[in-house]
Amino acid sequence: MSRPDNPTTGRDYAVGDRVRVRRGVTDPDYPDLPIGGWAGAVAQFENGSPPTYLVRWSRETLLVVHPVHRKRAERDGFEIGEMWLGADDLEPDGGGGIAVEQPTSIVARPLSMADQDDRIRAVFGLTGDDPLPSVDGVTLRAFHDHLSRHLQFPVQASWNQPYGPVQRVTIIGLSDPDEDLWADGACGLTCRVRLDGDVIEVSLADCETRPGRPDRQLVADYGHWFGNYG
Repeated sequence: MSRPDNPTTGRDYAVGDRVRVRRGVTDPDYPDLPIGGWAGAVAQFENGSPPTYLVRWSRETLLVVHPVHRKRAERDGFEIGEMWLGADDLEPDGGGGIAVEQPTSIVARPLSMADQDDRIRAVFGLTGDDPLPSVDGVTLRAFHDHLSRHLQFPVQASWNQPYGPVQRVTIIGLSDPDEDLWADGACGLTCRVRLDGDVIEVSLADCETRPGRPDRQLVADYGHWFGNYG
């Protein structure tokens, strides 16, 4: 690759070159988040018109990036430690301290109640920038309170018991909170169900309500969260 002599923007870079992001440049995926001043080294490039470069950020840069960058990267499955940018976004790094531009007007993605993850975010009072929380005693309590307010019992459901055939059951209520069982989040929420004249406790995550019922989404959202973040 040819290398111009003058260190101007739009120049070519080679793997290993130290670069900084020009002032005024924003994250390609999040226009409300500036990345001017971020510094790192070119790890890979793709020839094109113009060429693009994979920049691996320095440790010093990652220590001072805005927390919203981390939240969105975690939420969307992006790698916070590197980014593809165009040649015009970069300039040679002349050294010195790290001074990154900070956002002045963050625009959080609105929650959509048609999206399962967003409905779960709403349970915890989160914004569209927040990743879903893991299962623990505090978050189980929040989901228990949410379901207690919105589920209307009795609820006809199928119980997918861990060992044995699927059973038709009637959920008659959520079990009382048990902080000891919830401590590490492993147990999850339980509910009281009527099965063949007996009342037993089962895991709510193993239950699925009948199609077409308004409570089907509530129980399914809990099961999705518990199954993926437990």
